[in-house]
Parts: sequence; C-alpha cells; structure tokens
Amino acid sequence: MTMRSLGAAWPPLLHAVRRTSHQGAAAAAPPGAERIGAGIGRLSNLVLERGEGSWVYTADGEKYLDFSTGIGVTNLGHCHPHVTEAVRQQIGKLWHAQVNIAYHSQMLKLTEKLEKVMPGDGGLTSFLFVTTGSEAVEAAVKLARHATKKPNVIVFQGGYHGRTLLTMSMTTSGTKYRAGYGPHAAGIFVAPHPFFALREQSEADHAAWAVEQLEMMLLQQTAPSETAAVVLEPVLGEGGYVPPAPGLLQGIRDFCDRHEILFIADEVQSGFGRTGRMFAVDHDGVCPDILVFAKGVASGFPLAGIASRRELTSTQPAGSQGGTYAGNAVACAAANATPGTGIFTGSWRGAHVLSLLR
Repeated sequence: MTMRSLGAAWPPLLHAVRRTSHQGAAAAAPPGAERIGAGIGRLSNLVLERGEGSWVYTADGEKYLDFSTGIGVTNLGHCHPHVTEAVRQQIGKLWHAQVNIAYHSQMLKLTEKLEKVMPGDGGLTSFLFVTTGSEAVEAAVKLARHATKKPNVIVFQGGYHGRTLLTMSMTTSGTKYRAGYGPHAAGIFVAPHPFFALREQSEADHAAWAVEQLEMMLLQQTAPSETAAVVLEPVLGEGGYVPPAPGLLQGIRDFCDRHEILFIADEVQSGFGRTGRMFAVDHDGVCPDILVFAKGVASGFPLAGIASRRELTSTQPAGSQGGTYAGNAVACAAANATPGTGIFTGSWRGAHVLSLLR
C-alpha cells in the first residue's frame, strides 16, 4: 500500500479503530438502561467497571482518561490507596451511625481536621454534615434564615446550586434545571454577575459594578431588613467556569457587613484544592459567614456540609437540621483520609503540574 492510498484509507480506518476499541459516546445503551429514569443526563453509555488514579475502565476492558473527575469529585484520582485502606478499616467496624441518635468518632475527628483548613481567622468552627451539595446549600439558607430572622436570599446570574426545589430555584446557569418545575421557591432574587457586564469595562470596574447592582437591589427589590444572605459560587461552575473579578469577593464581604447580611460561599465545586488553594475564597483572603462544601471532601463518597460560626449555628433548635445518612461513618472515614495523602494541598499540586510541563 502506497502512502497516498494509506492516506485515503485513513479516515475510515480510524473510524473502525474507534468503533472497535473505544466506543465512547457511540456505545449502545447497556441492558437495563431503560429502567433508569429519563431525567438523568449522561455523557455516554459506557459501563464503568473500575477506576485507578486518573483512569477508568469499562466492563469491556476499554481504558479512558477521566478528565471529568466525577464532576469535580475525585480530586485524588480513583481509589487512592490511602483512602481505600481507611474505608476498608471503617467498614469492618461501623457502617451507619445515625447523626440524630449518637456521635461517631470519624465525624468528631473530621470536624477537627476541617477547622484547621477553613478560611479566615478561625471563626468557622461549627460544622453540619449532610449527603449532597444541594442539601448543604439548603442547610446554609436555613441557617441564614434562622440566624437573621429574615426570609430572602440574593443569588447571582449564572450560578448553579443544585436540583432540589429550593436550590433549583436559586440556579440560573441553565433553564434545563428549572423548566417545567414551577412554581419555584419564593424569596430568591437574582443579581447580575460581573461576567455578564459590559465588556468595555475593566475587570476592576466589574467588581464595583456588581456591588453597585447589589445596592440597587436593596432599594428596588429586597430591603436589608428582609435579606438574610448573599449566596455566591466564588468561581462560577455550570455558568461558565468563571473566576471572580479582582475585588469582587471583598466587595461582597463589605456589602454584607454594611447591611447586616450573611455571605454564603458555595464552594461545592471550587473547594478542596481545585483552584490551587484549599478554597477559592482563600485567593482573596475573604472569609464568608457560611461556607458550603461537598464533592472533593471525601474522594467520591457521598458527604457534604456547611461550616459557620457558633453564634450562628447556636440559633437553630435541635432537630431542625440533619438527615438519615448525614455524616455517614464510612464517608467521614474517607474524608479523614483524603488530606492525609500529602498531595491534597494546592502548593504541592501546582509544583507537580509545573514539573510535568517542564
């Protein structure tokens, strides 16, 4: 075969290789897929069998580099041996210790570890654990309303906060999360994000412009006496993966302080080293009143929560927060093991990436 004929045959040959060795999104739906609700969106029909580090393997033996990391979850890769061993040990001791019945040692240990990495001057010393990011955002809003005795919250255009009724109502990154589910929860007001400001403005003006819009909202839509919290993803996730304009986080912090409004940082996607610091707010030296975390905290086990000040969490009556699987013992064991790998800090990750680039 000549080079010319080989070149002519290359496209169909490449297609055949892809079809037989890596089917990807073209793979047929597996048996049983019809029994899973159509409301679940999915990138492919792959049936994943196992994961190791940055790789996942299908039931057919195909190997894929997992750029998704389970949508910002497996920060340490799949089945990190340190986390795996911690989970194995915990499974042999206790699977489920319901949070409304008793304490368990893994949760108590985790609160100590998390307190040490929280942003700010150490004020975020009170923790509540749930199962998912949506639950954690709801818990944060419930806390803000309890603590301030005010009903309304301000969110930002392009933000994503979850799929439950309240968090879906707070989400404006796409209508696919909201359409057909109305009426939506009340007491939610949407502020423009500086990402959507006029492009001829400088980035510094973007931050000032966003705070100016917040001030206008207090005059036109929700009074300070009715506004419990401002909720922001420090880095927009579903809305475009947009970092904050310089000065934006400090501007929001100052705005909230002026009007006695709580600042809630939704760090579900941006937390635990994904931006090069433990939390995205650390880049600006800003501490929220309530920090929401999930995803990377437990290397893929279902765990989420909020961190806040004790004077805020003490306003809530016993029983007003919680959940059947909240702070599961095995998930907490995975979370306790995650920082212990030594590769969790952004400084190590940044140096590692730079070494690979060289």
